[in-house]
Amino acid sequence: MQLISDNTIKKFLNNLQDQGKSLVSIKNYKSDINHFLAWAILKLKSLGSYADNVIELTPFINRDFFNEYKSYMVENNIKVKTINRRLSSLRNLSNFLYSSQALDRDYMQGIQNVGIGTLTPMRVKDRDIVERFRESLIKDENVSSNTVKNYVSDVRGFLAWIEKKGELPNGI
Repeated sequence: MQLISDNTIKKFLNNLQDQGKSLVSIKNYKSDINHFLAWAILKLKSLGSYADNVIELTPFINRDFFNEYKSYMVENNIKVKTINRRLSSLRNLSNFLYSSQALDRDYMQGIQNVGIGTLTPMRVKDRDIVERFRESLIKDENVSSNTVKNYVSDVRGFLAWIEKKGELPNGI
């Protein structure tokens, strides 16, 4: 595997132009790649590894890393269309890097888009609980719409915290 440089990314973007992609599409590809790279650098720093540019990221690029990025976007409630566009951009980049022998394999091959409206069982349960809570506040309590919004936001934050921790406090 060669090291991927900023120049390699520029070659990819030039290749898109050669394929007749619009300037808006190329801008989106660049934005999607930059978002991934920024996430990747922060992710590695949080793990104690120092990476400051594309070349230093190269050894960490693999299928699991891309899947982790996908999970990050889902968990942070990025719009499904945005997630899928970013994944498509990364699939195209990964294929280009593999074709140009900058990567030893196409790590995005087989990584599926996020289904619109598809939720994990835990998220379905969370959504149902939060929705019932919201409805009960509206129906049974004399509270403002801002209070309902704030309470629902707090409950979602708590449920996200539980999901990260993997258990309820004190066996609740």
